[in-house]
Amino acid sequence: MSELFDLAVVGAGAAGLAAAASGARRGASVVLLERLSRPGKKLLATGGGRCNLLNEGLSAAAFTSTDPGLVASVLDRFGAKEIKVFFEGLGLSLQSDESGRVYPATNQAASVLKVLELEMERRGVTVETGFDVDRITAAPVGFIVDAADGRNIAARAVILAGGGRSYPALGSNGSCYDLAASFGHRIVTPVPSAVPLLVKDRMCHFLQGQRLRTCVAARIGGRPGPSTEGELLFTQYGLSGTAVLDVSESLSIALNRDGEKDTAVAVDFVPFMPEKELADELSKRLRAGWPERDLAAGLLPEKFALVMPQLFREAAAAGGPGRGADAAQKLAAALKSREFRVQGTRSWNEAEFTSGGVDAREVAPRTLGSKLRKGLYLAGEVLDVQGGRGGYNLAWAWASGFVAGLAE
Repeated sequence: MSELFDLAVVGAGAAGLAAAASGARRGASVVLLERLSRPGKKLLATGGGRCNLLNEGLSAAAFTSTDPGLVASVLDRFGAKEIKVFFEGLGLSLQSDESGRVYPATNQAASVLKVLELEMERRGVTVETGFDVDRITAAPVGFIVDAADGRNIAARAVILAGGGRSYPALGSNGSCYDLAASFGHRIVTPVPSAVPLLVKDRMCHFLQGQRLRTCVAARIGGRPGPSTEGELLFTQYGLSGTAVLDVSESLSIALNRDGEKDTAVAVDFVPFMPEKELADELSKRLRAGWPERDLAAGLLPEKFALVMPQLFREAAAAGGPGRGADAAQKLAAALKSREFRVQGTRSWNEAEFTSGGVDAREVAPRTLGSKLRKGLYLAGEVLDVQGGRGGYNLAWAWASGFVAGLAE
């Protein structure tokens, strides 16, 4: 251990790379410590390999956190405009889609990683790969960072940017939670977010592989939760698709953190038609003698013929026997708000994000410095800050990483 760095950054993902660039730009000597054999492995998989690196609608309102004000303070310093300027300054051309998602013009996440790696070279950032941080201890001047293989680094300041627990195969293992906890930080139990849901229902079996546009609403303890419109995908284990992923955070917290048993999603299979209009149409079909299996023909995918008799029986059990107006009304209600009991979530390997992490109230606004240990900073998914899908979480990684790298 011959050199004392001004800044050691633990984790070479999005937040860590931004932090290293920021620190080096202010003239600090920076070492970037990565557990895997190369930086940015998880970054290469983002956005389906396209890297949805930002959303033009970026604001603090898109995030949940133990300290929402912390998010606002960071985005005030390094928001959407600054993120764009940062990447364009690295030579990356950007493009946006109609929903505000921002991608590299090449549509390749590899382009994002490449310009960041070139910036590390230009700024003289030392990159240590295969450096699995085992312990960080206080030293007379800053910190000593020890790796599991016996290597160590001395630094005046340390940034924990090792990410959460989602996609462990791509490098995230949540190890920075333990490092933060060693300095007294409280960890809000991490749970999978933007994750498919486990549901045992005959409809999932019969409709496996079917995709359709729906409205999905979470229900927790009998109370309404978040709702959204988007794609629903029936799977062998339950439900997935963008709409399900978008409401999954609250359900995952209830199931995996709070031990709640009463969790469900209500699905509107016919979001393009009001319930009364749907009931009237179904009533006409019933009066005309349409078979039960064909009642949704032209309204829903043909595969629904496999489950319409089941839905018709459910409607009858709810008080709509026969084939009259009442039956049509009950069936319409079922199609507009079919409830699926949620028994769990899929694993970390299928979760896009982590919900939870270091209690954000223990981090100083604007700087992201630890309130418990001078010289320690935290950035990215290691903090209890969660954004929605569509580039928000990656934007938080860039913003929090860059701000932490300023290490005031």
